[in-house]
Amino acid sequence: MRRRSLKITLSAMAAAVAFVAPQIAGSAPSGDPRAEREQVRAERAQVAAEIDTSKASLAEIDAALQTLQDNLATQQASLAKANEEVAQATKDIADAGTAIRRLTKRVSLLRSEMRDRAVRAYVTPAGDDILTVLNTKDFTSAAERRFYIELRTQDDASVTDRLDGASADLAYQKRKATAAKKRAVAKQAEQERLTKSVANAEADQQQVSDNLASTIDTQVARSLKLAKTDRALSAKIAEQQAALVARLAAQNAANQRSADQARLRRAAASVSANGKESAPSGGGGGTATVTPGPIDSGVQLAYVQGIPVNAQVAEQVKAMINAAAADGVSLRIGNSYRPVSQQIELRKQNCGTSYYAIYEMSASSCHPPTARPGQSQHQLGLAIDFSNCSSRGTACYQWLSGNASRFGYYNLPSEAWHWSTTGK
Repeated sequence: MRRRSLKITLSAMAAAVAFVAPQIAGSAPSGDPRAEREQVRAERAQVAAEIDTSKASLAEIDAALQTLQDNLATQQASLAKANEEVAQATKDIADAGTAIRRLTKRVSLLRSEMRDRAVRAYVTPAGDDILTVLNTKDFTSAAERRFYIELRTQDDASVTDRLDGASADLAYQKRKATAAKKRAVAKQAEQERLTKSVANAEADQQQVSDNLASTIDTQVARSLKLAKTDRALSAKIAEQQAALVARLAAQNAANQRSADQARLRRAAASVSANGKESAPSGGGGGTATVTPGPIDSGVQLAYVQGIPVNAQVAEQVKAMINAAAADGVSLRIGNSYRPVSQQIELRKQNCGTSYYAIYEMSASSCHPPTARPGQSQHQLGLAIDFSNCSSRGTACYQWLSGNASRFGYYNLPSEAWHWSTTGK
């Protein structure tokens, strides 16, 4: 029944896109393919933003996220181009203004010369006049001084030609300035429109991100609730949510992580330098308390012993650590929550750097075995690696093997230090 409802939902989405696309294209400026593409992608993104993340398959979510990302990239590229065009129009206005001021002064000088040339010819010999010009302090630049000297040595016809040329150049620069101003006004309006389009694209993307985060939170709670009665179903649900976390993380990475997310990655960086998933070192010890933390890739976090874990298990982890401490055993968390980006780096080191090695190669084919991005319980903050459980002979492991299940935690048999709500 669920599969059928998804097909109906997808069909409705496709029909909606098919219906609106021609209308959108028709509303775009005639003969402007770029504007038509922008509007069609924006409308498709609006449809994609309405996807029900609690019911959609991973493939459907991937398609929606890709549509949203394509739209955002298109709107951002168009805005960047509009910004460049506004800057160029502004520069053209400034350049034309400079040319107009220079030519206006030159035309004025030429006209003045035409009026006074005859009178000066009778009063002052040409040679004396040049010396006077060289000594004057009225000119603002050497270039103007040279121009005036050249002017005085030319005949009337040459001066007339230069006046006509300067006047024509001045008229051209005025037309150029007027055109640049009109272009600037149009591009500024386009800039304003595209700024809103980018904001809308970001809002559509954020809407799906928020829905994914809510779905992850709800389904993790469901997985934890089922852990004691149906561990297989609990594990399946947790795996699905880890895959959603990977999708959400990829989107966040494309739009750059926030300062809190960068701080989280530094706090969670407890994998050994050689990239092997060995027992972590360091970590907290003794009793534990819970401190609220931020949200990263849809996972609400809290800090236990200063290490980020999923907030939904923080209290039971604290209770488990404190129970062990009451029995005289110290449980020290080495790491728990691990961002997808860090899991990708592990895969590169342990599996290879090709796309296949990072995302498709089986975990057992890596050396040492390393979960694919989107399949590790660390990405949900539901797995814990204890730094003092390096082998089954440690007091940490002995205590956990006899007591961890009371707190909803189970061991991954191949790693004495790795404990999670699903045993994976």
